[in-house]
Amino acid sequence: MGRGDHLLDALVRVVAEGGIAAVSVRAVAAEAGVSVAQVQYYFRTKEELVTAAYKHVAEGLLERVRALDLSGPPRDALRRVLHVWLPVDEARSRDAKVWLTFAAAAPVSPAIGPLSAEMDGDLKRWLAGFLGEAQRTGALDPALDPDIEAALILAVQDGLVVQALVLPEQERAALVVAAMDTYLDRLFVRR
Repeated sequence: MGRGDHLLDALVRVVAEGGIAAVSVRAVAAEAGVSVAQVQYYFRTKEELVTAAYKHVAEGLLERVRALDLSGPPRDALRRVLHVWLPVDEARSRDAKVWLTFAAAAPVSPAIGPLSAEMDGDLKRWLAGFLGEAQRTGALDPALDPDIEAALILAVQDGLVVQALVLPEQERAALVVAAMDTYLDRLFVRR
């Protein structure tokens, strides 16, 4: 476990339940079952807590993507990647709530905005590269612009997450999985 990870896990739970407004050194200490001094040892301010939490959540998502097997047809590999973000179970629903909380704060937060822009840029570049390779193998229409399609994939993903999170948990998976599969079927060439 890294520097303050037990506190970051507690912070993620605080954000999932109450948003960034609920974040305080006291709230994180209470959630983690530690003293305020222990939280302050690692994170002196709310901004430090929030910034570290954003990085923690983003790294967790990236670790899950890195662990995936991306062999096989590009459509199937991309589906596995996108499913990391879909709120189809309790843990991913919690992560999606936290991710959306940070995404909503990014336009007005000097701390989160640059981190969000960097992560978004990295995701778009990776997706565009992945789609470009799919074009080279004939799995994706060569007339499509990989950069535009990468942005559209993220927009569809974000929209599905928002729609899913307002549904009862038992209805989420059916919506997001069917919708994402439909989108991917439209994007990739059928053989």
